[in-house]
Amino acid sequence: MNDEPGFITAVLRDLAASTAVILAVWGALGGATNALTTKMHLRDALRHILLGGIIAAGMGSLSMALVTRWLGLPSEAIPAGGAAGSAAYLVGVFGPAFIEMTLARLRNKGGDRDA
Repeated sequence: MNDEPGFITAVLRDLAASTAVILAVWGALGGATNALTTKMHLRDALRHILLGGIIAAGMGSLSMALVTRWLGLPSEAIPAGGAAGSAAYLVGVFGPAFIEMTLARLRNKGGDRDA
């Protein structure tokens, strides 16, 4: 028989090793933490989990630079390999809330113009 793994197996293995997927998982876990600690409805919780994953994967290594600046860490902390998951997690926790807060402020400014 053929000892080579199938195409699907190879794609799944490469996908599991992808940095973006790993960051997305950490971000989704951060979104889940946000949802669990704020006791929101299931629909809102799923939105936070999805947003946390998408934001963390989309930001990539930029998330570590932002977290480093936010926490006042030295710039040498940015290339730390093990910290990428931690940064993605924090982005997943706070990213959805930051976006919702920004959108609410934009909506309020638009509402003031109409009044």
